[in-house]
Order: sequence, then C-alpha cells, then structure tokens
Amino acid sequence: MTAKGIYINVSRRNGDIPELIDEFSETLNRSKADTVSEILRSYPKLITYKKKCEKYEQHFEKMGFLY
Repeated sequence: MTAKGIYINVSRRNGDIPELIDEFSETLNRSKADTVSEILRSYPKLITYKKKCEKYEQHFEKMGFLY
C-alpha cells in the first residue's frame, strides 16, 4: 500500500518557503495542503496577467507614455 502525498524538497536557497506557506495558510485560513493547492491553481492566471501587463507596457512605451 502506498500513501498518497506530495513532498516538497526545499533547498537552502529556498529555505523560506515553509515559512511563506505557513503565513499564507494563516492569511487564507486554510490548511497547508489547501494553501499549496491554491497557489498552484492560481499560477496560470498569474502568468496570463503578467503577459497582458507586458503587452500593454510595450504598447504604452511605443506611444510614449512610459519612460
């Protein structure tokens, strides 16, 4: 029998990740598993938003609004 689970290996460079997950868990009032799940589900939306912002930024630069 195998246990279902996901384990996150945190390197020394990312040693603050467990603390961030704890903070987000408290902020969202959810379990750590639910918090990680929420972060992973939100990632595609974040990337889409970032691409849109970059696109608009380039457009505004061409128009001379950004410096």
